[in-house]
Amino acid sequence: MYTEKEMQLLSLLKKNPYSSQQELAAQLELSRPSIANLISGLTKAGAIKGRAYVLSESNAVLVFGGMNIDRKMIVKNELVFQTSNPVTSYQTAGGVARNIAENLGRLGHDVKLLSAAGKDLEWEFLYEKTHEWADLEYSLRSENERTGTYTAILDQTGEMQLALADMEIYELLTAEWVVSHEKLFRTASLVVIDLNVKQEAIQAILQLSSRYSVPVAIVPVSAPKMKNLPESPLTAEWIICNKGEAEITTGIVIDSDEQLERAHKALQARGFSQTVITDGGNGISASEAGTLVKMQAIPVHEIKDVTGAGDSFVAATLHMWLQTKDSVSSLKAGLMNASKTLESTYTVRPELTAERLKLETEELT
Repeated sequence: MYTEKEMQLLSLLKKNPYSSQQELAAQLELSRPSIANLISGLTKAGAIKGRAYVLSESNAVLVFGGMNIDRKMIVKNELVFQTSNPVTSYQTAGGVARNIAENLGRLGHDVKLLSAAGKDLEWEFLYEKTHEWADLEYSLRSENERTGTYTAILDQTGEMQLALADMEIYELLTAEWVVSHEKLFRTASLVVIDLNVKQEAIQAILQLSSRYSVPVAIVPVSAPKMKNLPESPLTAEWIICNKGEAEITTGIVIDSDEQLERAHKALQARGFSQTVITDGGNGISASEAGTLVKMQAIPVHEIKDVTGAGDSFVAATLHMWLQTKDSVSSLKAGLMNASKTLESTYTVRPELTAERLKLETEELT
């Protein structure tokens, strides 16, 4: 038995097996990732045997890294350590890679999320919240390890004061596991890596990306995870990190414009073509081919939650760069998406679309 949407999709494919996923999405008034998931299910069920309809689909974004449960606890009064604090708590789907993947999916990209999860209730929650926006078929499932969790304690203003991360499951993402998915790199438009992935696996991802000429963006998760960044000279298009992460990996304390420029040059010496250092409300700095650009953060009327703002910045920046290859306009789109996410109670704002982001950014200009 097929659902109504599956029957409609089969009817369209019968008429034109060479329809693109974007065309099918427009006809059925669904997102492109939703169409990809419907097609995947129908293929597994045997209803679709050929793949003629996807011959023109050669631009998937591969996102490697964390997919976990975010538990947020907001203290009602001033936070006091070593005692009990009254809080308001809630649970959302999280993980840097997962958040970036959902943002990109909502922006219309065909996204494949390559992560790891247990066979537990947390996985079921993540699947429900994510599968419409990203293909989870290639994520590793473990019988023995539990799905990752991230617990953040926020103060009354929404600023994080303490975070606890249980991410042991990502040790299962090995170089061999990466190589087993080599076919995905052949037609990918972009690879995004968060540093939950081990160094040896990142090296395998970089090698395959280089083999198939796929640009790479690396996104650190936290200062301690910078150790997963390969030491040897690497080839990657982007690194987007915050000030603390940049200081740790370069060994440069950034207290002046001169030190900031030195930090960018040090990152580019590691093999990155475009370097971005974020600094919260102080804005960002970026460097490409030795030219340093600084941009102010977009004023926010009221910060509802800071969680996910950095991921939304990364996703919108890379989305616009894939469209235009213009770094400045891409960073403006990233700043806009981050500001709108700060004003939202959601980790990924549900109203996000490519057209909406384009209009918001144009209004800023």
